[in-house]
Amino acid sequence: MKQFDITYFYGPSSEYIVKEEVVADMAASGITLCQLLWYDVETNKQALKLLKKYGLRATVFEKRITEIAKNGHMDAIDEVVKAIVDDYKEFDNIVGWDIWDEPNTEDFPMLAKMVEAFRRYAPAQETVINLFPNYASAEALKDTDYESHLRHFVETVHPDFISYDHYPFLGRNLPGALGEIAEIEDEKERLIRIAAKREFNGGEFFSNLKSVRQIGLKNRIEQMMIAQLTEHGCNRNLTLPEIRWQINMCLAYGFHRVSYFTYWLPEADMDVWMWDNAMVSPTGEKYQHYYDVQTVNREIYDIGKMLFTGKSEAVFHIGTKEAAGEPFTGYGPIKEVEGAQAVIGFFDNGYVYLVNYNFLEERTFTLASGKELLGYEDGKFVSLGSSCTVTLPAGGAKLLKV
Repeated sequence: MKQFDITYFYGPSSEYIVKEEVVADMAASGITLCQLLWYDVETNKQALKLLKKYGLRATVFEKRITEIAKNGHMDAIDEVVKAIVDDYKEFDNIVGWDIWDEPNTEDFPMLAKMVEAFRRYAPAQETVINLFPNYASAEALKDTDYESHLRHFVETVHPDFISYDHYPFLGRNLPGALGEIAEIEDEKERLIRIAAKREFNGGEFFSNLKSVRQIGLKNRIEQMMIAQLTEHGCNRNLTLPEIRWQINMCLAYGFHRVSYFTYWLPEADMDVWMWDNAMVSPTGEKYQHYYDVQTVNREIYDIGKMLFTGKSEAVFHIGTKEAAGEPFTGYGPIKEVEGAQAVIGFFDNGYVYLVNYNFLEERTFTLASGKELLGYEDGKFVSLGSSCTVTLPAGGAKLLKV
């Protein structure tokens, strides 16, 4: 990754991605990196020109790559990748190429060959592969466990970065949602629906952050999480603090890119997933989540750019119960944090990111340090002294610097 970006999975339909008012709305929402998902070449080219006008960049999920992945045509990879790169060589706002969403371990050799081909023909651009979350079953992963799945991904594919999706807020219980799982013939779809029938588990959310962070740091590979946003299946409608909470936790764990699922409201399998409350409707009208995400993006964009310049050194939990959270007993210049339930991340460039773990109400924290602390407020750092008290909104955060 070359810079901090805010992106999404699943954007406007081919009819709308080439409308100027739609792209203008995307830019105004705080999105910086757009996904061109399975459009034809001419639509992609029109969209890329329009995106550039609004200062936006893109990753391209090309139909030709999807066809290879679905059909396993390994011998065609080199020729198709070369043709794709040649088709788009006039555009300098392509960040990279989306290859596959939620592969299993058996898919990794094919993906490795695709990554190798793109590196050969487009060395300045990245490849994007999004992994399953840790609540996917061993059957879905086609591996013994999630940690092995991550390790095999890194060792086999040698990815540019690690991306995964994780949707922790459940509780939606609409009649007919997800359908009759036993009747689903497609194995991958059946396993996805089984995984979706679960309840909120903060432990899974944080153990997933921890696993991806650790293997990323070990192998010097950056990380991204696709956060829950759109209501679907058992995934309930979210509040602004719950959206903010997910994004801030990613930043505290040192992730260098964040993403939302979804920007545009999907229409496929509506009788099963019962999609609702994305950022934008299928005909371009804004839902409340557009304004919620816009608010969060404005809060975190400059912070994300600053944290991007450093590497995560340590993450601690204060007063939370997750097994994945390491208790805080003091780190570096921060000797003590008083207050109930927080996550605190430390970075090698001196930044400290404190997040309110509570997504229902604000919390107040007092930090004691052996050195002067600076707090980021209204676009600048101000002195807070060696001991300071901060009040954070539900799911909110504070950037500090030693």
